[in-house]
Amino acid sequence: MKVSARWLSKYLDVGVGERELCEVFTSIGLEVEGMETLGTARQETLVVGEIKEIRQHPNADKLSVCMVCVGPDDTRQIVCGAKNFKLNDHVPVALPGTVLPGDFKISKSNLRGVDSDGMMCSGKELGLGEDHSGLLILEKNTPIGACLHDAIDVNWDAIFDLSLTANRGDCLSHIGIARDLAAKLNVALKLPQTHGVEISERERPQGHFLEKISIETDNCGCYSAICVKNIKIGDSPDWMKRDLAAVGVRSISNAVDIGNWVMMETGQPVHVFDAKKIRGNQLTIRQAKDKETIVTLDGQKRVLNGDMVVICDGERPLVVAGITGSIDAEVDGNTADILIESAYFDPDNIRRSAKALNISTESSYRFSRDIDKANIANYGVRVANLMAEICGGEIVAACWKVNNLGEKTVTIDFQPSLIEELCGFAIPLEIAENILTKLGFSIEKLSGEIWKITVPSHRPDITCAPDIVSECLRIYGTDKIPTTPTKSTGIHRESDHSAVFRQNVGNYLSGQGFFESYNFVFRNGNEVENLFGKNSALSMRNPFNADQNCYRNSLIPGLLDAIKFNIQNGNSDIKFFEIGHVVLKIDEKFNECLAVGCVMPTKPLERSWQSVESADFYDVKALVLPILKNFSQGLAPFNPIKVSKVWQLEHAAYCGSLNREKFQATCGFLNVNLTKAFDIKQHVLAAEIVIHPAIFGRKPEKVSHKPFSQFPRISKDLSLIVKLDEPVANVEDKVMKAAQKSISKDVLIESIKVFDVYQGKEIPDGTKNIGLTINYRSNGRTLMDSEIQVAFNAMQSEVEKSYGIRKQS
Repeated sequence: MKVSARWLSKYLDVGVGERELCEVFTSIGLEVEGMETLGTARQETLVVGEIKEIRQHPNADKLSVCMVCVGPDDTRQIVCGAKNFKLNDHVPVALPGTVLPGDFKISKSNLRGVDSDGMMCSGKELGLGEDHSGLLILEKNTPIGACLHDAIDVNWDAIFDLSLTANRGDCLSHIGIARDLAAKLNVALKLPQTHGVEISERERPQGHFLEKISIETDNCGCYSAICVKNIKIGDSPDWMKRDLAAVGVRSISNAVDIGNWVMMETGQPVHVFDAKKIRGNQLTIRQAKDKETIVTLDGQKRVLNGDMVVICDGERPLVVAGITGSIDAEVDGNTADILIESAYFDPDNIRRSAKALNISTESSYRFSRDIDKANIANYGVRVANLMAEICGGEIVAACWKVNNLGEKTVTIDFQPSLIEELCGFAIPLEIAENILTKLGFSIEKLSGEIWKITVPSHRPDITCAPDIVSECLRIYGTDKIPTTPTKSTGIHRESDHSAVFRQNVGNYLSGQGFFESYNFVFRNGNEVENLFGKNSALSMRNPFNADQNCYRNSLIPGLLDAIKFNIQNGNSDIKFFEIGHVVLKIDEKFNECLAVGCVMPTKPLERSWQSVESADFYDVKALVLPILKNFSQGLAPFNPIKVSKVWQLEHAAYCGSLNREKFQATCGFLNVNLTKAFDIKQHVLAAEIVIHPAIFGRKPEKVSHKPFSQFPRISKDLSLIVKLDEPVANVEDKVMKAAQKSISKDVLIESIKVFDVYQGKEIPDGTKNIGLTINYRSNGRTLMDSEIQVAFNAMQSEVEKSYGIRKQS
């Protein structure tokens, strides 16, 4: 939004320079993205002077030495190179200290041995044109010594490019900006007044050009039309051209420019019809028909859809409502009678329609951010008044207003004490009241320190008491928030268990040849529902992107995206890991957990003359176990996955639980159907560890180091027959428990290792044979084979008795 300081001065006395104004804009939440100055800013050292004496410079043929009167008893000697002036001419004089366009600062100087106390200026040097051939000669009646800005129109302006948030549609106008400035600077706001036109809502005004106005869609809440006849199309006045040019709007003709000027003044888009081109003397506001066409003002044929709104006469659509007009009712050089439209259209509908048509106009920009519903007709009258004044037209009848909006005012019961409660400091009540009043709020003081505040129609974004507090603080100034000492306890990174874990795991996986990947935390809701089940992920009410409307509950899909992208781009190193957050439902509540995920192909993609053994489940399990030891020394056994769309059944396993152990690790092959969906032809191994935040709140387990035993170990081999579907890890766990029961206190079970798994001949159907080695050792003595044999036999009996596992004879 471009704003002209010169234009703003029509509504308030700013009283500060452009640099200070930049700071004021920023302080009230209107971010200044850029500023451009035109002409020369007001300076008390830039004055009107009268040439009292002219003589030749003693040392330069082309220079003159002049005595110039710049005020009572103030005559300056100035050296000048121009030749177009004469005695008693009035000219602009820049005294020392003046800064001219181009950051040219005037100071006392010595030119060829003669002192010069200032400079007489040309029009170009003042930014008033391109004429640099001589001095700017002023009228004889311009007062000597007066500030130049008070004596003539110097055409100075400062243009501010403001970045506005979507809720501040009221600031898409000079009056809206001026209102905020008036509240901040505590000055009076001077609003333009309309006159001479009544507003009729009940029936057609007598003499109106239209016989009928019909609103046939809920997307138009209000429509008003004013008739002006006998206008004369021509150029706009210079001041209007200058104002429009300052904000980047091209001047077309007086009738069109007036509509654009009022839009920039008030924020209300208006449309001007050539009344004689309206067929049937009627206008209908309705939904467009699918594939209905219209030729817009840019000469393009547009195909409409049923979601768009059009304004039609008795035969055809003339306007895409709130966006652009058509050539069929365009004002041209032959126009004499006009119809001025001022209306309200649904912001969401305008936004969708403009996007579908790929058209962005000043009108659609304002309608899509909402407008002042209470002054729709009044702003139309403002246009009509200017038409009569500038174009010489005559307003024919009253403004005909068809209103379906009704009288909807928002009132808020407000306790002034809420300001201190929310801000942490008090704003004097008289100042808060003055701020709200200048912003257009009406205040009725009720009993019990309650203010009943009526929200002005131009602020539909204000809906509750905290919004009122925000407005008071915004204008009062966040720079006035008192400084108070705060005490906070810092934490070193090494004291944050989560940060240490992330760093250690990242270093570990990088050392294993993995590349770190950073992926979006949002995924497609349909993908999440298909892979993990309905209501399994936290969905966004208002997502930035329709394809990313759920918070991820797994890192695996994002890592598969990374593999797919790298394969498509010919990269062969596709071992990736990610450490990030996921949101999972635990006990019917969503919890944010830290997760570690990694993926890799079973074989390298790059061809080689050497044969490379394929990676398998045990490789990825071996990758996971050192990570799990960061927060659990004793691990539960891995169990095969029976049901999953992510993991390949019977080729992946999990251990732990987020409810009990506060972590869950899964590793193995990814589901073939999943990798195919990502256009990945290779088998992919993966691992994912999800860690509940409660783990990082625990005190880390103390790690104690013990010396190695100096005594020999005794090994015993055991052959067991178990069910075919019995996991080997479960068997190891059961044997360990039985072995520990059968030994004395000074004997250790150093390890239990599987050395063989067999099924086939001489083994009953539905079973398998597992061979294990059990290693015994003592830290304090040499073990006797006889005592270990006793313990070994007891262990075998315990295994068969407690777990139903029989040994192989």
